[in-house]
Amino acid sequence: MDTELLLTFLTVARSGGISAAAKALHRSQPTVTERLQKLTQQVGEPLTMRSGRGIRLTPAGEALLATAQRLRDVVDEFDDIVLRRQRLQNGVLRIAATNTVANYFLPQRLVAFQRQFPDVELQLRGGVIDWSDISLSDWDLFFLEGGLDLEGLPSYYTVTPWLHDEIMTIFPEGHALLAQDELTLESLMSYPIIWRERASGIRRSVEQVFRDAHLMPKQSIEVTGVEAVGAAVDAGLGIGFVTAAALRHRKDWRVNVRRLPSPHGIQWTLYMARPQPIYQSHTIQAFLQFLDADAVHTSGTAVALPR
Repeated sequence: MDTELLLTFLTVARSGGISAAAKALHRSQPTVTERLQKLTQQVGEPLTMRSGRGIRLTPAGEALLATAQRLRDVVDEFDDIVLRRQRLQNGVLRIAATNTVANYFLPQRLVAFQRQFPDVELQLRGGVIDWSDISLSDWDLFFLEGGLDLEGLPSYYTVTPWLHDEIMTIFPEGHALLAQDELTLESLMSYPIIWRERASGIRRSVEQVFRDAHLMPKQSIEVTGVEAVGAAVDAGLGIGFVTAAALRHRKDWRVNVRRLPSPHGIQWTLYMARPQPIYQSHTIQAFLQFLDADAVHTSGTAVALPR
């Protein structure tokens, strides 16, 4: 049935007449009368009858009144939900990210976003190493350390660059190489290297630089996560590679930092997977706009997000 007919009937019953209902609905009297007639035809018996200058309900109209009121309540609830979501007074933002992104690139941005939209619930799953371990449908946005990390995304998702950052080489304090005036990648070959896990975007970027230089480090130690790399180098186990953002946050690491290969170092890019605009909730749209406008809480060089 046409719900508008039942809601019009409710207004007529509440206001006590066609004229008053027309004013309340901002409709003409013929329009209100037509809707009432259509509903009467659907029910199959009269719903109202004249009473002085107004109307009163028939037994059929009385029987329909409670149902019309419940429909009014549901419509009002629907309107309230839509309005609250449009104003971001309701909503959930679900983000899955790798270890490095979750630890060093997202926290400040999420805090600033929640200050602006305190009624939005934030859910963050960090430390994702193998994307096949999580249910992609349970999350809205994905932050990656490589453009091809994530397989099985729905066709309406796109993967685009998000931030540019630099990978720095870190040495334990007092390391023998630090006495050299000029360090090269070749200089590292005789010393243990602390590697991230194989799925790490940092590791893949560094390995590619070594391959381009036709070098293959022979001694290596593998750990999981940027924190483990910093701790291992701090302890003197070897030379490691971490994002510049981590070094800005972890000033407590007792390490020496160098840019290798000189002079430009190793540049890398973080990526984001997000649904196409037609599939974005109000919450997702607001967060993407927030990231696009972000110029204060930055731990890297932001990439303008395509619309």
